[in-house]
Amino acid sequence: MSEKSYLTNSDPIKSHVDLNYVDLNTHASIWRSMIDTHPFNQALSVFLPTCSINLASDHLNTSLGSYYQVEAPLRVLLETSFFQQYIKNDNCQLMMHSLDANLNSDNVVVLNPNGKLYLSLLKNTYETFGMEGIKRTKADIKHDKHIIMIDLKSPHFKPESKAFNRLKWCLENTLTTTFSMVACATDKVTGTTIDIQWPSMTQRIMKLDMEPELETLTDIHIPTFDSIKHDIHAQPTEDWDTEAMDAIEWLGLAHVKASRIKNSDRPNPFISVYQAPGTLLQSQRGTLVKWKGFIPASIIQNILTNLRKMMASGVTSEWTSLSVWGYKDSPFTWKEVQHYHALNGENDYTFLLLPKLQSAYTYQLYGSHHVK
Repeated sequence: MSEKSYLTNSDPIKSHVDLNYVDLNTHASIWRSMIDTHPFNQALSVFLPTCSINLASDHLNTSLGSYYQVEAPLRVLLETSFFQQYIKNDNCQLMMHSLDANLNSDNVVVLNPNGKLYLSLLKNTYETFGMEGIKRTKADIKHDKHIIMIDLKSPHFKPESKAFNRLKWCLENTLTTTFSMVACATDKVTGTTIDIQWPSMTQRIMKLDMEPELETLTDIHIPTFDSIKHDIHAQPTEDWDTEAMDAIEWLGLAHVKASRIKNSDRPNPFISVYQAPGTLLQSQRGTLVKWKGFIPASIIQNILTNLRKMMASGVTSEWTSLSVWGYKDSPFTWKEVQHYHALNGENDYTFLLLPKLQSAYTYQLYGSHHVK
């Protein structure tokens, strides 16, 4: 049923995807950039077709480290010891993101791993804050947003400098609100998470571990995806992109454990005529591994490397997928491109890894008001 049928007075909700087929060795810069330039991730999931939960557990049953949920005023960032240890320290990468904040109606704060602090402020807050924002785009004006960016890692931004003192004054006098935030710090060399010592002005601190959840899906139709497996230099079929989109539709159904992919499902054809794409694997079992939290890009790189090793060693002989979900209310997504959450706020991505070929389909999923 078309969207226009039940939302007759509304324009269709736009959603966009960048679809690529890459050689994982030759085009490493493409897929690595896709991971590294998307810092704010709240969930990670891997699907392993034909793989038992015990075998998956042997290779992927590992914690991704820890993150924090805190309530604190933003001046916590400029507290002397905290600023030196977690922001100015070249061996540490700290990132933060507002929690339970709506990008359309709330002030949203993020700190990316490169030390850039972004304040997405409502008009009233911006007019009283006391610092100038970046040049507004047409979309900023439309959504009545004001963005302020301060590079905390800049050599010129240091205690007692003019920029430092100005921000400190603003955070102590105009933007004194306590923010609910998630935060994570990583070692720049190893990419693993490290503990954070919070200043006394922090009002609530919860340290949470990102433990895996493993679940076996049984009695399901699992596609082979043979029709989209081809050498990177070979000419693809004419409708390769449609078949590639059919693949991610199936993956979406698998991740929500939809009854439509169940072998036992017999829906009324007036309700659904969905069928799994292409030919099917004989096995009707697969394992989902999920992590939730505030997941750094370095951890996702490590999981992808582990999956490639599993495929190369024959632990899993079929295709494998890795999916990542971003925060819908992030002020920006990939490569600090501005992002707006009007209706869906989607900013997610998926890798569909193909066996033997060392290739993958990459899907970058944009929401209704992404500006590129």
